[in-house]
Amino acid sequence: MATTKIWPVKSRLDHILEYAEDKQKTENTEWSRVDYQSMRDVMDYAMNDAKTEKQYYVSGWNCSPDIAREEMQITKKQYGKEDGILAFHGYQSFKPGEVTPEIAHEIGLKLAQELWPDHQVIIATHLDKAHIHSHFVVNSVGLDGKKFDSNHASYRKMRAVSDRLCREYGLSVIEPRSTNATKHYTEWAAEHAGEPTFRSIIREDMDYAIRYSMTMEQFYAAMKKKGYIFEQRGSFLRIKALGMKRFVRLQSLGNGYTETAIRQRILRQRYPEVEPRQPKNPTKRYTVQGDFRLSKITWKGLRALCFFYLRKLREARNNPKQSYPFVLKEDLRHLDALSEQAKFLNRYKLDTGEQVQELQKTLEQKLSHLQYERTELYNERRRVGTTEERKQGIEDRLEALSDTNKQLRRDLKLCSDVLLRAVEIEERNRILREEAQAQKPAEKGKNRNVRRREYGR
Repeated sequence: MATTKIWPVKSRLDHILEYAEDKQKTENTEWSRVDYQSMRDVMDYAMNDAKTEKQYYVSGWNCSPDIAREEMQITKKQYGKEDGILAFHGYQSFKPGEVTPEIAHEIGLKLAQELWPDHQVIIATHLDKAHIHSHFVVNSVGLDGKKFDSNHASYRKMRAVSDRLCREYGLSVIEPRSTNATKHYTEWAAEHAGEPTFRSIIREDMDYAIRYSMTMEQFYAAMKKKGYIFEQRGSFLRIKALGMKRFVRLQSLGNGYTETAIRQRILRQRYPEVEPRQPKNPTKRYTVQGDFRLSKITWKGLRALCFFYLRKLREARNNPKQSYPFVLKEDLRHLDALSEQAKFLNRYKLDTGEQVQELQKTLEQKLSHLQYERTELYNERRRVGTTEERKQGIEDRLEALSDTNKQLRRDLKLCSDVLLRAVEIEERNRILREEAQAQKPAEKGKNRNVRRREYGR
């Protein structure tokens, strides 16, 4: 899987200069204009020794990497096109662990030859990140005097050629979404994975309220009881549940959920449906041995917070016919992620945010040492005098380091996710407590009315 991007280089590249390790390399009195100094900056960044393994993976197309700047300048002067955009800076980034530096550089070179056959291009493959990626510095003026026109069509071609080359080398590609899709990608992915989204939860609650309503007033009352708020904004009726940040229009939920459609669905119902009574399960008795006090959970802090919230989510998933708050239903799509985070907390016995942050620092140090060892092994494997037996040993060690690297990165991501999720779960619990408190007065009033009728008899 490879991602691509390209953008013009004009007068300044502050974001690239921040990454430059030696600013003296970018100063040259022969480049009198600030514009050409910027093109020198982007080339210094692309051909950085520390990123390209001593420039083992730097190539030139229609130019020599050593004098590429001067050759590009000569081409511009030859056709009198020294103003405007100086060059284009692009990249092609691969999925971590999917491609070797040699293959990535080979694909980058083929990509440059097909996209810019008449332009001078520097291709530099960087190895300093977990994801191997190639940079392209393209002269804005071609050898035929024509300027490169970067637009939507040229970028689509860049993506298409990149995907085709990835398929030829057996690499994965990002499948494009349907052009007529109007859903957010997160919602689209959740639906395809069979997970609930906030719109699907609202539709489910609306279906339930419509099924047991004979008038629109009963429908609004049933939705209000579930914690929903309606608002009329112009000609659009909008809805929001407790815990949602913004209102959403009813028409965005689908054709059957506009105000007119809801009214028609209610009118088609002659009698309200009544849920069938569920048969009671017979009581089962078991004889067990042991001390139940030993089975009590004594966790505190983050572990207890995740464990008990997971239990609420599983209860909501296993009893779909019962009414649960919106925020609880919305988190059902994160059930697998929450379960993995709970196992992570239990594996490292983490109960506080400070413990998570200490573990995060330890993992970062281990990852830094691992990256240094991998770099040394890559360099040793490329040396001329390395024997085949030693190369095989290096390959085995790199494979082991790759597995360790994946686990460290997975745990680092879980550290960040746990810290963020803890704040969200605290907020969810606050909303659940508020909803429980709001339902108590209504239940008390209902019981009082029942007693009055009994005394009236």
